[in-house]
Amino acid sequence: MKKVKKNSLILIVVTLLNGWLNAQTLDTLLQRVVEGNLDLKRLQLEYEAELTKKQQVSQLPNPQAGVGIPVSTPETRLGPQVLMISASQMFPWFGTLKLKEELVIAISKVKYEKIAALKLNLFHQVKAAYYKLYFIKRNQEILKETIKRYESIESIALAKIEGGFSNTADVLRIQSKLLSIRQEQLILDNRKKPLESKINELTKQPLSNSIVLDDSLQVSHVLFDVETYRSKIEQYHPLIIQIDYEIESSQKQIEVNENINKPVIGIGVDYSFVEKRTDANPRYNGRDILVPKFMVSLPLYRKAYKAKNAEEKINQEALLLKKESLTDRMISMLITYQSDYNNAVLLEELAKKQKDIITSAYDVLVANYSSSGMGFEELLMVQNQLFSLDLDMFKAKLEANLAINNIERIADF
Repeated sequence: MKKVKKNSLILIVVTLLNGWLNAQTLDTLLQRVVEGNLDLKRLQLEYEAELTKKQQVSQLPNPQAGVGIPVSTPETRLGPQVLMISASQMFPWFGTLKLKEELVIAISKVKYEKIAALKLNLFHQVKAAYYKLYFIKRNQEILKETIKRYESIESIALAKIEGGFSNTADVLRIQSKLLSIRQEQLILDNRKKPLESKINELTKQPLSNSIVLDDSLQVSHVLFDVETYRSKIEQYHPLIIQIDYEIESSQKQIEVNENINKPVIGIGVDYSFVEKRTDANPRYNGRDILVPKFMVSLPLYRKAYKAKNAEEKINQEALLLKKESLTDRMISMLITYQSDYNNAVLLEELAKKQKDIITSAYDVLVANYSSSGMGFEELLMVQNQLFSLDLDMFKAKLEANLAINNIERIADF
């Protein structure tokens, strides 16, 4: 007997320890998003690939070299030219390579802010699924408590039948309600699966993995000031900063265009091999020919350059309007989410107060039904009210958390 008790105790401890070890806090899941999400990894690689372009644009053009063998040998005073070699190197206008590098950096910053924006969106999706899972968990706990209350009423009804103070119909109605509640528990189990699958997809875990939730979930208090949020969004929100870098890269493109449309300077050398004359012996007979060269490419055709700069200026104006519109839209959404949060808090407080009152009425009706067998209809009605109020209370908490999650998607970065 002692051995059985000992084994049972070990089993309970192992089960509790296993649940504790497998518990996945919200912070843990968010960290797994950062470490394992494939979309984040893809954007990170695109950002790193963009940075490699700095080395591609910061180098000089390839030098040119050529070799010529004359078909008809040109004759010079010092002898015939039998082989010509030329080499040249072009140099863009001063500062052009540096500007191209700065342009690449500006474009890479746009991609980096896309990573930050995606991270906000992924966190929002994980939190929303997690909060809904928690609500399902609490819903199932409420159903268990409701089953216990109905089973208590059923026991009283059965006792009253034996004493002749009740009828079988009351018991059957309770049993029908219990059947409905147990069926609802199975439905809730099915509703958990797509939410768990979504979290597993975003955190790169096996899709069938079960999510073990925290025991409790608190609603944070939100302080809301429109101007504070506006200032924060304009300065730091990834989507806004992304637009700022798009404007910066557009301006860098204009600067690059201006330098590209300046003269390109080149230096080079031509070298000719000369054979000695055999029919005479002038001074320096057979001396090779060395010709240093200086070259310049002049941008005479500038219509395309002017059109490109005009395009970039128009794009900048459009981006500024986009930035202002996006900021206004996010502030408007924040005001809506704040209203949702305030309403949810008020509804939760109302449900708590109503539950306290209805619980007292329930206790009175149970005592009355136990003693006299009277008030069965009222007892069932109040029990249903208790169940609804429990759901309303935790649904309000869910709505409050979802509202905070929506606010954090915009303002928590």
